[in-house]
Amino acid sequence: MTVTGHHEDAPPSAAGPEAPLRWPDAGADPPADRPAILRGLETALLRPPLTVLIQGEAGIGKSHLLAETEALATTMGYRVLHGQARDFGSGLAYASLADALGPLHAEPAAREPLKELLDAIDQAALGVTGAAPAVRTANLLESLPGRTFLAIDDLHLADADTLGALSYLPRRVRGLAVAGTARRLPAMDADLVVRLSPLSLEEVAALVSGLLGRVPSEATVRRVHAESRGNPWFAREAVLTLVQGGAVQSAFPGDRRGAILSRLFQRDQGGRSLARVLAALRRTRPASTTDLPALAEVAGLDAADAERAFDGLVRDGLVEPTRDGAYEFTHPLVAEALYADLGPAERRRVHVRIAELLHRQGLSGTRRVLEWATHVAEGGSSAEALTAMLRAAELTRWTAPLSAAHWYGRAAEPAPAEERGVLLSRQALSYWKGSRPADALAAGQAALAVLAPGRRHTRTAQTMVNAAHAMGRYEVAVSIAAEQLPHADDPTALLAQQAVISTQLGLPSAGLAEAAWRALPGCPAQDLVIALSALAGDAIIKARWEETERALDALLSASAALPPAGRLAGLESAAHILASAGARTRALDLLSQAEQIYRGLGWHNIAGQHARTMAVVRRLGGEWEHALRDIRSDAVALTEAGLWENVALLRNIEVDILLDQGRYDEAGRLLADPPPNCVLQLSLRAVFKARRALGLGDRGTAARLLDEAASGPPDVRHREFAIRVNMHATAGELDAARAAATALAETARTGTPRARMSAELAGAMVFGDAAAAEAALESARADGLRFEEGKARLVLGALADGSHLVRAHAIFTDLGAAPWRDRAARAMRQAGLVPSPSTGLTPVERRVVELVAEGMSNPQIADELHYSRKTVEVYLSRVYAKTGLRSRVELALAHERGEV
Repeated sequence: MTVTGHHEDAPPSAAGPEAPLRWPDAGADPPADRPAILRGLETALLRPPLTVLIQGEAGIGKSHLLAETEALATTMGYRVLHGQARDFGSGLAYASLADALGPLHAEPAAREPLKELLDAIDQAALGVTGAAPAVRTANLLESLPGRTFLAIDDLHLADADTLGALSYLPRRVRGLAVAGTARRLPAMDADLVVRLSPLSLEEVAALVSGLLGRVPSEATVRRVHAESRGNPWFAREAVLTLVQGGAVQSAFPGDRRGAILSRLFQRDQGGRSLARVLAALRRTRPASTTDLPALAEVAGLDAADAERAFDGLVRDGLVEPTRDGAYEFTHPLVAEALYADLGPAERRRVHVRIAELLHRQGLSGTRRVLEWATHVAEGGSSAEALTAMLRAAELTRWTAPLSAAHWYGRAAEPAPAEERGVLLSRQALSYWKGSRPADALAAGQAALAVLAPGRRHTRTAQTMVNAAHAMGRYEVAVSIAAEQLPHADDPTALLAQQAVISTQLGLPSAGLAEAAWRALPGCPAQDLVIALSALAGDAIIKARWEETERALDALLSASAALPPAGRLAGLESAAHILASAGARTRALDLLSQAEQIYRGLGWHNIAGQHARTMAVVRRLGGEWEHALRDIRSDAVALTEAGLWENVALLRNIEVDILLDQGRYDEAGRLLADPPPNCVLQLSLRAVFKARRALGLGDRGTAARLLDEAASGPPDVRHREFAIRVNMHATAGELDAARAAATALAETARTGTPRARMSAELAGAMVFGDAAAAEAALESARADGLRFEEGKARLVLGALADGSHLVRAHAIFTDLGAAPWRDRAARAMRQAGLVPSPSTGLTPVERRVVELVAEGMSNPQIADELHYSRKTVEVYLSRVYAKTGLRSRVELALAHERGEV
């Protein structure tokens, strides 16, 4: 078994695998390292939130290890919830999650929220929207006392929407540990991955000895090892088959019953028939004793025979009760063997009869409809199957897009040619909403091959361009837009998409953008979000902020009149642009509005855009460690999905923070990976490398890299000039620094708020303009830009008021911005001030700050703390000296922002 993981203070790529470890089957004696493995899991469980994945082939011991981990979590005070993914689960939206949460019915505090959650999934059948299942689940788990261990077996079978929820939940629920087993790792981030590998010959010998109660012959061990290929479950079956056949003797008489699989196929016909029906039913859910009469009907048995057969299956250990009163096969391989024993025709007949049974019982709610549709679909390619699959797709299109994509694809297979293109187009859009760009691109290509020119054709082409762009396949995206423009019923969005991607590639795009702007008045409403988002992106890269704001105003106005999905896309796109521009407060306002809409849908964060926006917002607001944690988590998920464009943009934010913190080695590892191949990304990478070289004292390399960055678009040039200002100023080259600051001011004149603030601070520093620094400080404080506030105070402290240096030093210390903290410390020493880590407040001083923030006067504070008024005044004087703040109002605001 190989254990891999990563810690919060290092990126996943920095954590290598530990020494290989083996995990045996339950029948083997524990190896010496088994306690060490459990201790490792115990240590990990001490620090939730946590995600653990256990990977290995069927029968390797994944479920056994998960069960032991659940038992360990129980002893540690966790509430344990266990779910099972099903063979046909990919089309059953949130089925695995609902299965795991079922036991919460027993907790009075959870009963009503759980009912609301399950109803929210079911009510999608009636077109009713509420909070998205992932959000409701997070709220439910967060409201429960204590810690929760949420485990799901066979995640490789789980629906994609459940996987999305499992990735989301640890970020929202503080005391949650998520665990799962899988034959292949799902597309979700994990803090710890346990890979189970086959047993060695020596380990098989230990297993056989344990089963037989004696040391076996070398020939027996080799035979078992060869037949099982080191798989513990199959090794056990092979040994018991030998015992049953009399080839070897066992010291345990009970084992003479023989192997499970051998007994299965030697049963009476009634028991075998019922077992095979159970195997077909378990593809979607376990059976219960209340299902027995109906299952007897499907198996062709009378009630008495069915009851005897079921009792026999339980008595022989083939079927066992689950925690919630249902019954499952003792091992998934048992069910797989039975299901495979059904011939194709018999298999279809069983599924059809199960579907008929479900229909008679009533299709109340989405989950029951999806289960019914699954059995209908497996029953054949009839007209009824097509109707069922379309119904399943429509039920999930708004709340579970990846499940909807599954059903649209299934429905497209038997659909008439004239309908196939529409279904494939809807599949492409569903994959895009679910952030699966490669699948969206493939489905879109299949759709365009059969769709006639028109509205559906154009919309599909737009989805394909977005998908290729998100994958970093810029040339492909541009070529799709160019090829499909002649066939478009309206060209606006395709022109805008082609413009922004051409700008990123460094290709001429002015004509394309102008054509898109001219075409906007006739653009269909559903295309406006795509068109205006692309035009805003094109303008911001070109440092045309006035044009960017015009596009954003039009985008927000147009999206306000759209259905919820369109409004969500418009708000997230606008927030993404504003955050990139440095307009933090405006971006947060739009994200808040988007959150309200997201709660009524099952998806957002298309192509990782929301994740990147939040990373930028947190960087701007000084939540650097939070941003780094989320970036490292999100980057894994985006990489798995193939969203290379936003992976690179996320990594840029990570590098930006690491460089400002002086963590040059970590930044260097990230910068070693090549960026997506476009001028924008390449020039940004050159800027970051130049900053790193300058931080390491290699000015020559920094200058060469800045020359490379000079070929980038205007929005990159302002970063290049800002670095040149800093490089020359620190070297005492005032004339060169002023020349660079002048160039920066000219570049930023039409640029983003972030670029203009950078120009203001650079100009204030090299030209001694205190008024400009004051203006930058007020702007930074008004927008909650912590780092920019620190830089503005650093400039002001050097120019006008040394007390700003104390506050700048405190801000940089809080952010972990070591190079800037040291720079502030040097300035403080030059000003006769003494930087000290003792700028942290004492408990009494912190209490005084809290009472000031509550609006209390000095006499009221004195009464509260039983001090004299003079003592309170002394404490306040110390607080002002330590923080650099100058008034009660400033102190209260700083406390509200979490700065004091």
